[in-house]
Amino acid sequence: MKSKEILKQITLLSGVSGDERLIKEYMQNQIGTDVPFVKDNLGSIAFELKGTSEKPRILVVGHLDEIGFMVHSITKNGLLRFISIGGWDPRTLMSSPVEVINHKGERFTGIIGSVPVHHLKDTSGKLSIDDMYIDLGAESDKEIEESFEIRKGDFVVPIPHYHFIDKKDIMISKAFDDRAGIALAIETAQYFKNNNHPNTIYCAGSAQEEVGTRGAQTIANLVKPDIAIVLEGSPGDDFPGNRDEVQCGMGKGLQMRVIDPTMLTNPAFKNLVIDVCEKYKIPYQIAVRKSGGTDAGKIHISNIGVPTIVLAVPVRYAHSHNCMMKMSDYQATLDLIIKLIETIDEKVLEKILP
Repeated sequence: MKSKEILKQITLLSGVSGDERLIKEYMQNQIGTDVPFVKDNLGSIAFELKGTSEKPRILVVGHLDEIGFMVHSITKNGLLRFISIGGWDPRTLMSSPVEVINHKGERFTGIIGSVPVHHLKDTSGKLSIDDMYIDLGAESDKEIEESFEIRKGDFVVPIPHYHFIDKKDIMISKAFDDRAGIALAIETAQYFKNNNHPNTIYCAGSAQEEVGTRGAQTIANLVKPDIAIVLEGSPGDDFPGNRDEVQCGMGKGLQMRVIDPTMLTNPAFKNLVIDVCEKYKIPYQIAVRKSGGTDAGKIHISNIGVPTIVLAVPVRYAHSHNCMMKMSDYQATLDLIIKLIETIDEKVLEKILP
């Protein structure tokens, strides 16, 4: 299956932090039942592809989850108050369509709303999520509880709108953070099912990244990698008015993140990645991040320490209902992952370790 179709299918699935099962099942279906896997108790999964050597053990991981919402309370007139799961920008939410998933797995379409502007005396204030509600068209809390059978604690997911702009090779959908990473992990596993490599690979999906990189810790403790490649859909900073250097521009190649507040990349590993990019003419951008964090924060300090790099596809409008990504950036990231894995053997690992 081509990259474009995998990305389309996987972004249209829902997988909020704590309820990632559909994404995990998709990984299993695409990688195949002939590839052994291990799971942790949070919902993460890792597929094992043995090469010509047991070591080094390379963890290639994206996170399964996306940001979403949860029902907080039900008003007397049948509206749902909600909280965010992960980091939403409230400015993107008004009038957005969502689905509320009850405990039976039934889905009900609603709209995020607030007090209409026509009824506001002061329109200068900023709305927060606390000012919003989900409207299912119900008339009472009794109808919500008895007819819809929706409870406090039920998940709410955004309804996606997939588009592909052929002229620009650009994809628009939700949750490229981190469906892009999961798609890359899938395609890496598919490639190495049929191609040799001098190591043992674990192509993985981690749970609950958006609420504290929790699955990264458990899957790293389970797999015990010698080295790790974290795959992300990273927020693009090529927006109007950016006064700093663009470090994650769409159409400029993959992003290699070397530092953020949660991790610092092993310098020898960083230099190896750059060398591979230069050798194979793979376009790349180096990111020095002042904020944010990824699964690398937990993985690189797991066990006795794991040299870890973050490779990301630039994504405009990340953490919103509609994101934008260029396929050439995705392909550059996939090319680099494959070349890196083909390069890293025990001798290379020895040179990377401090």
